[in-house]
Amino acid sequence: MNTLTLAQYFDSIESKLAIYKSDPEDNCCEHSHEFDEFVIVEEGYGLHVINSKPIYVRKGDVFYVQRSDHHFYDELGVLKLTNILINPSVEFTYLKQIDILLKQFSARDANCYAWLSPAQRSECGDLINQIFTVNKSNPALWESSFFTLLTTILKAQSISQNSDTNYKLNKLLNYLQDNCFQDYDWNTLANTFHLTSRTMFRHIKAATGLTPDSYLKRLRMLSARTKIVETDLKITEIAFLCGFSNSNHFSSLYKKVFGVSPSEERKNHKPHD
Repeated sequence: MNTLTLAQYFDSIESKLAIYKSDPEDNCCEHSHEFDEFVIVEEGYGLHVINSKPIYVRKGDVFYVQRSDHHFYDELGVLKLTNILINPSVEFTYLKQIDILLKQFSARDANCYAWLSPAQRSECGDLINQIFTVNKSNPALWESSFFTLLTTILKAQSISQNSDTNYKLNKLLNYLQDNCFQDYDWNTLANTFHLTSRTMFRHIKAATGLTPDSYLKRLRMLSARTKIVETDLKITEIAFLCGFSNSNHFSSLYKKVFGVSPSEERKNHKPHD
């Protein structure tokens, strides 16, 4: 697995923060970092596979990846990201225990992801520009801009939890991610999340580019990929564990999604002598 280093992304290893704007081609290979990163999804949607767990992300989502995490993005739509990189070996002068605040957005838990409306995202964009243009010889002003960014996002998260269909949809998608091996009566599930079936189908399709059934299969495929790469289970066993009753159908779908068969995937990830 590739490890992204401080030297690659920071002007100096003495810098506390750096900024990096990335496109999908930068993110499709699994990697870890020597730094933490605070991520805002600017465009598109996809699956963020973190520590082998797929979590749906879309435009406006915000989350915090720690240096002990490994992750990649499986794009369903073109993702564009703003990444604020945080050097763990350099301390802020005034901000103390900032990790406690950052971990409230932990990428490991779908329920910790915040979401920004277009207006809120624009406000945060202005704050990010301020962070990286303010004179760093005035650490109090510079650090206060970063703290204001975090508290602005926390406030936005609180507002979104008390409003509209977006919040219900996020709850539904989070539930599917954690329970993707079940078979569903979609009408019953829509009622559980206080949505009409028509609204649920329309919003899932708009958010992911897929029908609910196709999205569920995608989640199962990503879970199967993890088992193929990280375990010695037989391919047939993995197919059944991941909700596929026919292993030949599973292998055919797998190749269509990932471009290789399950057996080729396992061979590609086998350590070489």
